[in-house]
Amino acid sequence: RGVYVAGSQENDSQAKAISGGKGEDRNFSYGNYHALIIGINNYRSIDKLKSAVNDATVISSMLREKYGYKVEMLIDCTRNEIIEALSDFRKKLTNKDNLLIYYSGHGILDKDADEGYWMPVDATINSESNWISNTSLTSSIRAMQAKHVLIVSDSCYSGKIMRSVNVSIGVGDTLKRLSEKRARIVMTSGGLEPVLDSGGADNHSVFSSAFIRALNENNGIESGTEIFAKVRNSVIRNSDQTPEYADIHKAGHDGGDFIFCVLPK
Repeated sequence: RGVYVAGSQENDSQAKAISGGKGEDRNFSYGNYHALIIGINNYRSIDKLKSAVNDATVISSMLREKYGYKVEMLIDCTRNEIIEALSDFRKKLTNKDNLLIYYSGHGILDKDADEGYWMPVDATINSESNWISNTSLTSSIRAMQAKHVLIVSDSCYSGKIMRSVNVSIGVGDTLKRLSEKRARIVMTSGGLEPVLDSGGADNHSVFSSAFIRALNENNGIESGTEIFAKVRNSVIRNSDQTPEYADIHKAGHDGGDFIFCVLPK
């Protein structure tokens, strides 16, 4: 989103397995689910975006209504508002909690510093004072006590936050086993290339449209890896960008995966 390069339905009950598929225990608890959803369209000093707020709004509603997440949504938010929200989650989450952080907005790559950044609504091109670095995000997530954290980032150059080793389900790994291991994962709309702010269904970005569709098609329990496979295939078919899925470097990942559990009907 942009091309910049520099020199709820509130439900705190624990989600239970509701599908008998894959040999999962129907009574196994996957923990409490929270989400921080960020969408920024109306930038003050740089080009505005068209679909970010719509993407964030629809994803927030789906996570509340279908998955039972307790959702905090930030629209056209400043750097301080994002940092404060992350700090609040650090204080309140426990090892029984899962946190999904979704970001839809501009990203920037500082080639000289070899660092990627999110750009809040108060960001400017010529000063990094209001940018949020991948290093800062990693430090915040590493300090959280949450069992699983998944960042879903629909922005340019978002691949800088990950290392090159992809997360996958190995032989003998059940969803229950993956849930019991600590996870720090990122799903990005692309690697180091610019990504589209449009092109998806219903005025969504290509990536967010694919993510929404994958969430909607899940009728039971799926790992983040399985959700990502659907997203990646759809985005590659419809654009020149290539989504990525990997652990967050130096954030405390221990072999787990994020688990998506729909609410019982």
